[in-house]
Amino acid sequence: MVGGAPRQVRSSGIRLDELRYNSCRYIISEVAALSVRYCGHNRQRGSYCTLHAELCYLPPKSKQHVVANLESA
Repeated sequence: MVGGAPRQVRSSGIRLDELRYNSCRYIISEVAALSVRYCGHNRQRGSYCTLHAELCYLPPKSKQHVVANLESA
């Protein structure tokens, strides 16, 4: 459906061909290449919904700390 009411996202995720421009692209299941499932909720940051963005992105201060630890190792 183009325009119109928001889509319902199944708890089991959505297939690649069901992704829309504003769909979260976090992979929630990848048992086999043909059955990859994506989150599908509305994107809030980058390619992810709020929940998955929190999992995928580090705050700037944390990134600096991680880089400093890698350089000193």
